[in-house]
Amino acid sequence: MQRIFSFGASTAQGARDTEEGGFIMRIGKRLEQENIGHAENFGIGGHTTDDMVLRLTEIPIHTESDLAIVTLGINDVARTPDPHPEKRVALTKHSAHVEEILDYMKSRCQVLYVTQYPVAFADRGLDESLVVSYIDAGRRIARQSGVDILDIYSEIDDDKYSAFIADDGMHFNSAGHAYIADRIWAVLFADS
Repeated sequence: MQRIFSFGASTAQGARDTEEGGFIMRIGKRLEQENIGHAENFGIGGHTTDDMVLRLTEIPIHTESDLAIVTLGINDVARTPDPHPEKRVALTKHSAHVEEILDYMKSRCQVLYVTQYPVAFADRGLDESLVVSYIDAGRRIARQSGVDILDIYSEIDDDKYSAFIADDGMHFNSAGHAYIADRIWAVLFADS
């Protein structure tokens, strides 16, 4: 039986999916329907990579066949105005954290790294080029670590953005979570 779990911030947690509790719960439902496994959710909204590295050892990993879906969000990235500048994580430290997270997970189970996706950058006080530098760092580190990547950022064009991003401009809506779940399923079970 396959055990799949999410690890990260609000996207991993399922924020703004009012129908089924996020992509991980949608995957879990399908695993159970097909009687091939189950899913667990270890996403915590608002967490930065500073928070995530502290809770790595709290994540129960039972066997090497477990699969971690790591999607970190953009809580590390500075914004203007910034109500919580003390929470932000500089790019070099972020990169070190991503490497630590992926190496820890990879040494214990299978890993799929899912990139951040476009948000309403200007409306949220985010510099798009800065956000992209964080996304690029994650891609590079995942490749160097030998971790499979689902590059959601590159897949979300203007039409998908309109259909999949919640009114807050920061999270996937229910349709967006359904899209991520379908894409992850296609990557994981392409041969089935």
